[in-house]
Amino acid sequence: MVAPKLSLIFCCYNVSKYIDGIYKWLCSQSYNNIEIIFVEDCSTDDTKKKLFSVVHDPRMKIIENSRNLGLSESRNVGLKNATGDYIGFPDPDDMFDLCWLDEIANIIKYHSPKVIITGMREDYENGENIEYSKNILSEYSGVINNNFSKVLIDLEKSFLFGYMNNKFYNREFIIKNKFSCKNLSLKEDFEFNIHVFSLINDFYILNKPYYFYKKRRNGNTLTTKFVPDYFGIHLNSVLMLKRLLESKGNLSSDAVSLLVKRFFRYLLSAIERNTNKQANLSFYKQKIWIKEVIEFDNNVKWFLDNCNVLNYPLKFLAILIKMKSYNTIVFLGRFVGFVKNNLPIFFTRIK
Repeated sequence: MVAPKLSLIFCCYNVSKYIDGIYKWLCSQSYNNIEIIFVEDCSTDDTKKKLFSVVHDPRMKIIENSRNLGLSESRNVGLKNATGDYIGFPDPDDMFDLCWLDEIANIIKYHSPKVIITGMREDYENGENIEYSKNILSEYSGVINNNFSKVLIDLEKSFLFGYMNNKFYNREFIIKNKFSCKNLSLKEDFEFNIHVFSLINDFYILNKPYYFYKKRRNGNTLTTKFVPDYFGIHLNSVLMLKRLLESKGNLSSDAVSLLVKRFFRYLLSAIERNTNKQANLSFYKQKIWIKEVIEFDNNVKWFLDNCNVLNYPLKFLAILIKMKSYNTIVFLGRFVGFVKNNLPIFFTRIK
């Protein structure tokens, strides 16, 4: 069998300081049958200049967007121009193990799955220093063609399911089914994977921490962006996951537990974010927001009815909701925000 061609699509917006590193890393790969597409998305720094000055490998090309399209549309541009047998979407400010592409190629050669999922290593960085790293792995490995729902639950518990950057997709399958990335403020990767996994019944898990996901903080704060519709997007993602799991069989107790815990986790995170100055919400408006979600949003009723599966500290939030102690819930959000901003590594470890 001819060595499979791997297309890697890097969407580049204001990532100038990472271009040298990722280019050298790619050139260091022992696997040669690769196609690298850099999609330059009208950066406001010197990313474009850096790309054209650094990238000279004939296996690599640069595509310039005529206007700023954002991550999802830039991925779609790369997808339309890719010619590989399989496509990956790594981020230009991350790294991956030098063995990764060789192992991906071997998996394709012997199994030809529709999707390959790779384990990850999260690196929490402050400046040039890695303060904390953790491996994110599944309980499962190899070809997955049964216990589909159970494996999906495990992947989502470990947060390996939702990302696109730790996966390779069969290009023919993606094109045939007209999959594309939807432009969202958050969770665009997750929605893409929901649609893909709804049409497959087997995939492969490379259960090694080969993709290095970089989480950076400035000073004493983890880098995050404020998104006004944070809760709505995350609620929709949980509902989509619920429908996917239901399509693969009846919801197991593990599925119910996962979905409910995800909902309460996102709800608490939204409450914390609403205490942020960028939300521009008074204490009273924060309290009203919580009340409207709990008492008037029909989509949340199923999660509230199944809150008996929760453990502390999320169980404490459920108790406060049942008591309608909305003032206390706002204070809880402020406390979570204080820990997140002042003790970021501790927050990461207990999250």
